[in-house]
Amino acid sequence: MNEHYSHWLPKLLNVTGITIMNHIFYAIPKKDVSDKIRKHEAQHVNQYKEDGVIFFFLRYFYEYFKNRLKGQSRFEAYQNISYEVEARKAEKL
Repeated sequence: MNEHYSHWLPKLLNVTGITIMNHIFYAIPKKDVSDKIRKHEAQHVNQYKEDGVIFFFLRYFYEYFKNRLKGQSRFEAYQNISYEVEARKAEKL
């Protein structure tokens, strides 16, 4: 797992962190990354390993757009993606 801090990508997307395969990009400096955020993003690394990159992206965006078509807001649609639900559970471990 490779971690990158104060990175432009999550800043561009207006998120604290984003995971792409085994790379975690944080918008914030290393000292500000909480265990909760680290566990969340580490779970996404595990999901990529389990499902593969292509399936991960297909499922992630399929669920997001399906949720949007159900009338959910952008935030609700994101929150209800199964990968995000699982990653939030991992935050508590």
